[in-house]
Amino acid sequence: MLKKILIVLLLISVAVFTSAGGKKEAEEPAPPKAAEKEAEKEVVEEGPPGTGIPYKPPINIGTKNFTEQFIVGNLMAILLEDRGYDVELKTGMASTVLREAMENGSLDLCMDYTGTQWLSYTGHEFKGESPEEMYQKTRESDGERGLIWLDPIWCNNTYAIAVTREFSEQNNVTSLSDFAVYVKEKEGEVPFASSFEFYARPDGILGLQLHYGFAFKPDQVTTVLPGLTFEYLVKGRSTATMVFGTDPAVVKYNWVVLQDDKNFWPPYDLGPYLSKEALDANPGLEDVLKELVGAFPDDPAGARAEMTALNAKVDIDLMEPEDAAKEWLKGKGLIK
Repeated sequence: MLKKILIVLLLISVAVFTSAGGKKEAEEPAPPKAAEKEAEKEVVEEGPPGTGIPYKPPINIGTKNFTEQFIVGNLMAILLEDRGYDVELKTGMASTVLREAMENGSLDLCMDYTGTQWLSYTGHEFKGESPEEMYQKTRESDGERGLIWLDPIWCNNTYAIAVTREFSEQNNVTSLSDFAVYVKEKEGEVPFASSFEFYARPDGILGLQLHYGFAFKPDQVTTVLPGLTFEYLVKGRSTATMVFGTDPAVVKYNWVVLQDDKNFWPPYDLGPYLSKEALDANPGLEDVLKELVGAFPDDPAGARAEMTALNAKVDIDLMEPEDAAKEWLKGKGLIK
């Protein structure tokens, strides 16, 4: 009998020991294999811009699809390459495409306009801010998105409406308010040339008409590629055309730029901005870009004249944007 009792106790002890051991093994996960550890390391070594993971060059630079943008894109690319950075220049994008690429990390660096960021990209209203105030608001707004704006070129390449000097003098039209009265008198039958983007933007033709209280008849508005709007005014196919503040055609043809007397357009100063990842991953990048911007005059009139002259190299002298950029950089002593 005693032997049977001992056997039963022994069996119970074995069962308890086994149960305790099994539970302990379940609580302690097996250590990862060496290969798995290596795989984990590889995942965090490198990633695309915008992910918060460090990445390697090239620095992807983007531009919009008009002369000034082609030039400043080349200015940045040529200077950065000269200073030893690996860059790739991608040109010819619409504003919305460029912005989306900057936000999703497909691009690392571009130059854009303060007013465009504030009105078109982030949906704010213009409330009479000065150029300096507009820059600060733009900088703070994009800083929250991980996009860093550096000091701008104070050239204020604003949208504008131009007419021939003959038309201006014959009809006593020198401001946009004067022009609004003229269009209303003609019941909207006034031919106007616009770029596709100006036609669609909130700070373009629709907003302009609402702000000044006039309306073109739809069939009077012709939309063309940037740069081709000039031809319509030169050949007399339009009464007025959309231009930019730094367009050399205004000087070449002695046109009158109508005064924005009711302050519809905000300042459009041109500044480089880039992703925080690109800035952190490329020591000295900010200093080179500041050196480029600092080569332009500080005063707005001087900066606008300098940019207009650069644009004229391409639009009037028919130089390639890359050649115009190289010539300017050499003239400023930034490259050899």
